[in-house]
Amino acid sequence: MKKIILYGVGSIELRRDIEYFLDSSYEIIGCSDSHYAEDVLEEKPFFTPQELFRVEFDYIILLHFQDDVLEKMRQYLLAQGVPNEKIIDPVMFLHRNSEKCQLDLIADIQERYVEEEGLIFGLSYSLRDIRIEQLNRRFFDCSWSSLDLYYNFQIYRHMAGEGLLSAVKTAFLVFPYYYFDYDMSRFLYLYRTGYIFSVWRLNDWHHSDQVPGAASYITNYKMFGEKLSRFYHFKKFGYQSRAVYQGNDGEAVLNKIWFRNYDETAAENRALFTQFLHSLAENHITPVLIIPPFYLRGIDQPSRAAFFQKKEKFYTILQGVRADTGYAFKIFDYAGFFADRPEVFMDLTHLNTRGAEEFTEIINSDIL
Repeated sequence: MKKIILYGVGSIELRRDIEYFLDSSYEIIGCSDSHYAEDVLEEKPFFTPQELFRVEFDYIILLHFQDDVLEKMRQYLLAQGVPNEKIIDPVMFLHRNSEKCQLDLIADIQERYVEEEGLIFGLSYSLRDIRIEQLNRRFFDCSWSSLDLYYNFQIYRHMAGEGLLSAVKTAFLVFPYYYFDYDMSRFLYLYRTGYIFSVWRLNDWHHSDQVPGAASYITNYKMFGEKLSRFYHFKKFGYQSRAVYQGNDGEAVLNKIWFRNYDETAAENRALFTQFLHSLAENHITPVLIIPPFYLRGIDQPSRAAFFQKKEKFYTILQGVRADTGYAFKIFDYAGFFADRPEVFMDLTHLNTRGAEEFTEIINSDIL
């Protein structure tokens, strides 16, 4: 049982959140504060900051909603001799962070998978652009917003380890051109916005140790993930949007990932993709690589240049994988298919409901 101290006795909302969602393997042994000399709310055991160096505990959780105050609290405790690695911000309860809105992907497989003959892997493009109930064959969607190649592969490996692949014949790999340069575990933004919490049950945080600030999130996931996920549980649903892209043609700027090259990540993802293909072949599953549509007429010239540079890099990696392994996989490239049709896009890179219905019928016709 790990021991917890709460720092900031008067922060009632955060105290109740932590008490309610704290995992049963943790125990709150008391509280502390630099302004109060006792727990004025509930008379729990109280330790002055100056006493903390004599108290045996695993973590002290700071209770405040403002980042600047949290930093001042941290600096004060450091001055009292509390080790930095024991001081934790309550990041899962700050600023309505979106962990509460993330699907528990492993639980979703456990609850809903019923031996569909197809699997879909990818990120928000497959999640929003394909109407799974409209496909001519039964598919199960494993994708989720911002999910990178590493975690898609880990979800696949989880399913293989659970013996869930016997009925699967086809795997759609819905990847954008920048995918080999993308590693979600290296972006603090994806911890702050909660997206990486969708894979918390894997307890695999990949390169998080190279990201300053990520450790607080991972500790929070271990402390509160089980109960918070259970409380905010929801089933996977098909995204719908009747919105139509309203931007001016030739003016939009693509996301920063399109402009950056991460050669170490690209090399790692190339090796992961090869492993993915090898495992699919071992399980007699046919991979189908699908590049999703983008509203190309909307982007400015620097974005357009970055887009086609990423396309060249993407195909160079694919050709290298084919040459090295001999694996055959079909590629269906729809990146420019709706390039001048704003009416089928909800934003620059995602189809709206009308576009998703049209695109799904194209997949039925071209692939299935």
